Amino acid sequence: MFKEANKNDLCQVSLTGIRSLVLLGLLIDRPLSLEDIRKEFIKFNIMEDDNSNDIIRIDLNTLRSMGCEISRADKRTDNKFVLTEHPFKIDVTEEEIGILKRAFNRLKPTLNTESVIKYDSLFRKLAENVSDSCVKEILLGLSPIKHYDLAIINDLQEVCKTNKTINFIYKSPASDKEIEKNIEAKEVLFKNDKVYLCGFDLDLKKVVTLNIDRIKKIISCKQSEGNNTIEKVQVKFKLKQFNIQGLQEGEKIIDGDLEKGFLVEGNYYNEFLAYQRILSFGADCIVIEPEDFKEGVIKRLEKMKEIYNG
Repeated sequence: MFKEANKNDLCQVSLTGIRSLVLLGLLIDRPLSLEDIRKEFIKFNIMEDDNSNDIIRIDLNTLRSMGCEISRADKRTDNKFVLTEHPFKIDVTEEEIGILKRAFNRLKPTLNTESVIKYDSLFRKLAENVSDSCVKEILLGLSPIKHYDLAIINDLQEVCKTNKTINFIYKSPASDKEIEKNIEAKEVLFKNDKVYLCGFDLDLKKVVTLNIDRIKKIISCKQSEGNNTIEKVQVKFKLKQFNIQGLQEGEKIIDGDLEKGFLVEGNYYNEFLAYQRILSFGADCIVIEPEDFKEGVIKRLEKMKEIYNG
């Protein structure tokens, strides 16, 4: 966020101003203790090791005099200063939010889990600093993972990277009861506005894709004893035309051109994700193989037709 300053270029007046601006930026980012602020100031070369903490207290009062509301550092705030309000809000109109939403919706299908978490963080930071409460709610609503527990997503990503088996409580949509799962975690995927844990179910002995939002409690995790291989579902299909997002990871063009269309090979963790992807293309997609998958698509389309036609 900030670069180290050269104090030879600073006078006493500008140094006070710089410290105040740096402090404002630090407190907007996160609550800090007196010692935290001191370490940051020394790191940025705008405070000496032997300077008194009274300098920081003066800077805090300078921000308060400018209209910033900063809590006391006590037990209620874990001995940290918390910036609860400041006058430097961002003015964003609903029209500008609409443009941002349209741009994000075009980009969203191409995002992986790490990227969508970063956008979620961006929307939250923007929302924290807008003056209009309605715009704030709209900004927060842009994130497709706003209802997810980010701590669980981050924990699961780490579990996947380190090849571990995780034990947790899961609420299946097909049952009223919560069940215990033992999953050899493989990957965390973001698909169709949902975040999934893909892995090998050690009890069912098969590949599963579980909505992370339905994980109620992580009990434990341990190093995987084996390394169950996941055979992905391979589907070949013809696309008349690509949408704006193009192909996803695991898909590649085998043959074709703009005039005749493209033959594409897609590899998916399971049939659920494969059907979900193929159906998203609508009438622009023709499944070539495998034959049983083609039949599965037809059955799903017939079922959808029955539902919508009553």
